[in-house]
Amino acid sequence: MSDQPGSESIYRAPSSDTTFNPQGDLLSSYVGPKNADYYERKFEHIKSGGGSISWNWPAFFITSIWLLYRKMWLNAFLYWIVLPVALMILAVVATLVISPNAGGIVYYGLYFLIAFVLVPMLANRLYYRHAQAKANKVASITSSAEQQAAELSRIGGTSNVVLVVVPFILIAGIGILAAIAIPAYQDYTIRAQISEGLNLSGAAKAAVAEYYYDNSALPADNAMAGLSPAENISGRYTSSVSVQQGVIVVTYGNEAHMVIKNNELLLEPDFSDGDYLQWQCRSEMILSKHLPAACR
Repeated sequence: MSDQPGSESIYRAPSSDTTFNPQGDLLSSYVGPKNADYYERKFEHIKSGGGSISWNWPAFFITSIWLLYRKMWLNAFLYWIVLPVALMILAVVATLVISPNAGGIVYYGLYFLIAFVLVPMLANRLYYRHAQAKANKVASITSSAEQQAAELSRIGGTSNVVLVVVPFILIAGIGILAAIAIPAYQDYTIRAQISEGLNLSGAAKAAVAEYYYDNSALPADNAMAGLSPAENISGRYTSSVSVQQGVIVVTYGNEAHMVIKNNELLLEPDFSDGDYLQWQCRSEMILSKHLPAACR
C-alpha cells in the first residue's frame, strides 16, 4: 500500500487537513483496529472496481453475531426477524398453491441459499456500504478531520453486545435442544419398556396357538393354555401377562414409566388367513406414538 501523496488507500491515516481523504480515512476510523488489515484489503478491492463478491467466514458460521459485532443493528434485525417471517409467508403460499412439501422446500431451500451462500458472499460489500454510509453522514455534520475521526471511532468499531447476546443464544439453543431431546428420549424409553411386554408375550402366543390347533378353540385363561399364573410372567416393566378368552393381555407395572403404568396392551387372535392363527396388537390406553408400528 503506497504512502505517496495522491494514494487512494482507504486506510492511510491523515497527516494533515490537506491530505485528509474522507472516503478512506473515515472508513478506517469507523472500522477500528480489529481485523483492520482484512477489511482494508476487501474495501480496496471493492473500491477499485474488483467486484462485490468475496467470502467472509464469520458471516458464514455466526452471521447474527457478526452483524451485531460490527454494529449493523438494522441488518441483524432483518436477518433475525424479517427474513424468517418473509420465508414463512412464502412457504405458506407455496403450501397452499403447490403442495405441503413445496412449503418446506421453499423455506429451507431459500434460507440455506440466503444464509449460507448469499450473505457470506456479499458480507464484505454489505459492511463496506454500511461503513461508507456512516462515514458520509459524519463527514456532512462535522468540520474537521479530528472531529470526524473521533466521532467515527466512537460510533464504529466493534460491539461487546455479543457478550450479552451470545449467552442468551446459547441458553435458548440449549433450551430448544432440551425441549426436543428430552421428550424424544422419553418416548424412546417408553417404547423400549413396551417391547419388554411384547417379548414376554411370545410364550403365551405360542401356547394359545398350540391349544387352538389341538382343540379348535381358544383357551379361557393361563391355566387352560398351560401357562404359569399371569403375575408370574413378569419383568422389570411388565407386571403380568394373562390369557383372557384367547386374548393375551400385557399389563405394565413395576418400574414402568408412569405414562404406561397399569395400562394394557392387547394381542388378539386373528383368523382372517384361514386356519393360520395371527395376532393383532392394539391398546386403548397407551398412546399410539409409544406403540410399535404393528400395533398402531
